[in-house]
Amino acid sequence: MSSTPHTSPAPASLVANLRAAHAGSVTRRILAGEGAIELTAYRAGETLSSAVHGVSRSGQLVVADIPNLFHSLGGFHTADDIEVRADIVKDSADHRLALRLASLHMLGTLRWCRDTEEVGALGLHGQLADLVNDVGPRVRVGVVTTERILLHDCSGVTAYGAAILADAATAAAPTDALNDAVMSTAAGTLADVADAVLDDALPGWTERLDLPEDTGVTADPAHCVDVDRHCVTLARFTGDQGWVVQVPLPSPPHVHVPSAQDDVTAWRHLLDSLPTRRTTAPRP
Repeated sequence: MSSTPHTSPAPASLVANLRAAHAGSVTRRILAGEGAIELTAYRAGETLSSAVHGVSRSGQLVVADIPNLFHSLGGFHTADDIEVRADIVKDSADHRLALRLASLHMLGTLRWCRDTEEVGALGLHGQLADLVNDVGPRVRVGVVTTERILLHDCSGVTAYGAAILADAATAAAPTDALNDAVMSTAAGTLADVADAVLDDALPGWTERLDLPEDTGVTADPAHCVDVDRHCVTLARFTGDQGWVVQVPLPSPPHVHVPSAQDDVTAWRHLLDSLPTRRTTAPRP
């Protein structure tokens, strides 16, 4: 799917803030381990697509691979630093939907750790720590150093400096409960949420999608594309038209550190606030 600009009915300042907040959230989550990474040693003309990735507690982009289990490292098997391009892609939360949520791209240098002491000093956590603990010394662990990270999503390209890696090192609050709540919501109700944003009955941000003629994604009128602590992103389809629609979650009325249950409650409050179901399609 490709996208073309669509003028949102929401105020420009709200749209800009929503876009920036979600772009930053997606970038941090992808760096922290969501999505699939591919490393290309472009001078050697070789690609490594079996690695897992994440960010260490000290804010370094780390990759790990198990050579000689299903493959060898080939041109990546060297003690020297390797100039690489790293590409990380993340697809829609609803895997029935053939839609790529976003991708990150960067040029940098890969340096493999020489021994277990270097690996231990990285401060690994999450899936990287689990992999190293489960497999042991057969895992090759390396650090990718970069100065610039590009996020590509449906509304364009956003550039970040290396400082966002430190932000990604802070574990994001879990969204499993909210994700389950949104994914279990009927497609028709998700369509109502999207339509309310498109009609300016709810605040939000929208982007028009151009759908290929042979697409099979429009069996349901709406799908969940992404969920974070602040907003839900949907894909809305009607006829041969499609939109990506981002709707912020209502803030809890009490002041405290939001919990997972607060996120689910906010989603339910948003559904309760929906206007009467419309009978006409969204305006183009």
